[in-house]
Amino acid sequence: MRWIKYRSFLLAGLFCLFSCDLDMPEEVYDNPLDLDINAAQGISPPALIFNPSNVTTTSGSNVTIQVFALEVNEVAGVHIQVQYSKNKLSVTNVSPGEFLQEGAQDPLFFYDNDPLTGLLDIYCTYLGDDTYVSGTGPVAYIIFTTTAPGEGILQYTNQSELVDTDDVKIQLNGLGQGVVNAQ
Repeated sequence: MRWIKYRSFLLAGLFCLFSCDLDMPEEVYDNPLDLDINAAQGISPPALIFNPSNVTTTSGSNVTIQVFALEVNEVAGVHIQVQYSKNKLSVTNVSPGEFLQEGAQDPLFFYDNDPLTGLLDIYCTYLGDDTYVSGTGPVAYIIFTTTAPGEGILQYTNQSELVDTDDVKIQLNGLGQGVVNAQ
């Protein structure tokens, strides 16, 4: 009697196992903070990247993109220049990220957007000579509005720089790119 009971459970379990749809999802590893993925794209720390690096949305909607510092050391100030597709995107707002707010004092933060050239300059610095931060984190948040369907490209220009407490430029080994695809 006991054997019949266990056999019934076994047959029921096998039936459930083989009758279920076992389509396994294919995992996509596209985390822009993943060092291996960045290395495959020629970006090694210290670097500036966009997070997310690829966004799909509808035309006329807002998208928040993080300006992200990746494994940087002793940063006391930044000037980040982002070139964006002015015919596809417009800058709605720029706000400071948490990364530079981890220092001993609140940093000065301001930005200048030129919608005619599609250039956004972001500045953030500490007053004094002994405050800096190290690590990985968001330097700023940019809210873009998609103005037309298609791919809007985001790129850091060579004018982008991070400096230490002595105003010495920190070597960046990579500048990421981003894409906002409006449909």
